[in-house]
Amino acid sequence: MMIATPIQLDKPNLPFVNPVSSCENTGEKAFADQQQAKNIALACLARRDHSRLELYQKLVARGVRGTIIDEILDDLQAGGYQSDERFTETFIRTRIRAGDGPFKIKIALRGKGICDSLVLAVIDKLDIDWFERVKAIKEKHFGGAATDDIRQLAKQVRYLKNRGFYQDHIDAVIDYSH
Repeated sequence: MMIATPIQLDKPNLPFVNPVSSCENTGEKAFADQQQAKNIALACLARRDHSRLELYQKLVARGVRGTIIDEILDDLQAGGYQSDERFTETFIRTRIRAGDGPFKIKIALRGKGICDSLVLAVIDKLDIDWFERVKAIKEKHFGGAATDDIRQLAKQVRYLKNRGFYQDHIDAVIDYSH
């Protein structure tokens, strides 16, 4: 019976360097990594505003340690480069132009790490007339004429609900009397 022996591959004699702990060895290397991570965050912010959570996730995906990320994000907020309020305002304006309602916008922002109180404060600041928005979207998609068909009414309600509007907004534009 013949026993197979494992084949030895020639490996270079290089020391193992853990990429996570390698920057703890020298202060100079840690500064370079922190500066590099800050540059990554600034490059992301140069393209568009990001929430703090989005930047955190992007830096983690690049292999940056959490303690460094918190310091970087604090610096960026203090310098005015990153602002959750500014991000929220821009995001809401964009989603309104896309035809989304308040519920859908709040859920999307919650997924990006923005708290509901900030969302409500920004919505109040923007002074959005949701009844006017839902009316414009209904007229754009279905036209302004009233319908007697119950299926068509249900289709309109479903569409507006899926766009993220609340029932009181929908009830204001749908004529149920027919």
